[in-house]
Order: sequence, then C-alpha cells, then structure tokens
Amino acid sequence: MIKKQISVLYVLLLVFLSSCNEYQKILKSNDLDYKFNKAVELFEKEEYVKAFPLFDELLLLHRGTDKAELIYYYYSISEYEKGNLLSAAYHLKNFSTTYHTNIKAEECAYLSVYCHYLLSPKYSLDQVNTYKALDEAAIFLDKYPSSIFYNDCEALQIKLKFKLERKSFENAKLYYTTQNYKSAIHAFNFTLQENPDSPFNEEILFLQLKSYYFLAKNSVEEKKDKRIKDTIIAFNQFKNTYPKSKYLNQSKLINKEVKLLRK
Repeated sequence: MIKKQISVLYVLLLVFLSSCNEYQKILKSNDLDYKFNKAVELFEKEEYVKAFPLFDELLLLHRGTDKAELIYYYYSISEYEKGNLLSAAYHLKNFSTTYHTNIKAEECAYLSVYCHYLLSPKYSLDQVNTYKALDEAAIFLDKYPSSIFYNDCEALQIKLKFKLERKSFENAKLYYTTQNYKSAIHAFNFTLQENPDSPFNEEILFLQLKSYYFLAKNSVEEKKDKRIKDTIIAFNQFKNTYPKSKYLNQSKLINKEVKLLRK
C-alpha cells in the first residue's frame, strides 16, 4: 500500500516537473505565434495566472499591430479572472473605449462596472468605491441603453444604492440607540431627504416618532408642550404614510401616552 502511494506521488511529481519545464519553455521562446497560441490555450483551460505573463509580454511586443486588440482583450479578461479587480476595471473599460467597435467592447464595459461593484465594501466602511461604482454604472446604462447587460447593471445599481441607504440609516439610528434623541431627529430627517424611496423609511419614521416621545417625556416644563405637539404630528405623519405598518399599534400607544403627559 505504501509502495503504491509512493509510486503515485512519484508520477505526480514527474508530471509537475514536466509541466514546469514546458511552461518555462513557453516563457523563453522567441516564437511569438507559438507563445500566443500557448497563452490562449492556457486561457481556455482557465489557467489565467500562467496565461497573464505571456499576454503581458505579447502586448508590449505587438504594440501598434493588428494583433494588439485581441491580445489586450485576453490580457484584460485574465486580470479580471485573477481577481485583480482594480487593474481589471481600468483595462476592461480602456479596452471598451479604445476598441469601441469590437464585439467584446460592451461585455468589457459591463465587466468593468462589475469590478467596481465588487470593490465596494460593506456598508459600515468608507463608501468612496461605492460612489465610484454608481458613477460607472450610470455611464454604462447611458452608453448602452439596449445592452444585454442592462438589467444586470441596473440590479448592481440597486444593490449599491441600498448599501448607501443602509449606511445613512444606521448612522442616524446610532443617535437613537445612544439616546441622543434631538440629534436622531435631525439625522432621520436628513436621511429621509437624501433617500426618499429608501426601504428603511418606515422604520425611520417610527424611530423618529419614538425620539420625539422620549424628548417630550424627559423634557423641562417650558419645552414640554411643544415637544408633545411635535410627537403628535410625528404620529399622524407615520400613521398616514404607513397605515398598515407593523409598528402601527406601538405608534398608537405612544400617541396615547404622550397625550397623558399634558396632565
């Protein structure tokens, strides 16, 4: 059994060494057609890490020739497949603009947007890359209104906007959870203005109502009457905007309790 395992490992080692030697032969070859064909062969086998250095060299050597366009396509896609997203985003977009009549230009333009989408971090982090991805998505949708990737790009756009809406909501909510109710009310207002169609708006209006209530409940006498009125206004706004809300019963209870503060 042990001898059999050693034999298998030996065969695998020979195959590995042979493969390495063959790849080194390709790298060192001065036959550019041979090198290109082998690079494409590796690309089609999805061995992008090996294919990329070959396309990188060929791109330089074929600069200004008719073959540069095809090599640049393989080069850009290899960057994408390797997961080098920032570089891939640049080269894919550059390919689509430089060779805008190429049949692959539209695909590369979309993949560039997708790279920017993947570079967008989770909502709690800085969203510079998210704004960049949204800009690139808007450019693509404007440039390719009939694209087969149009719906996919719109879907990416929706996800990116949702991330920004969540960040805005969570930032405002932090004031509420730390009982800084006055700041919470202002932050919720800002979020509502910035994102009028946000899926978080129902919860925002409810938390804003609660913020008004807690302000009124803990208010000094000279400010209490106004804050009670503000709470009632906030309740009416919430009830009219979301008449079937899951928070409706709680909001009615808050409205009832805040009126008792007048006594």
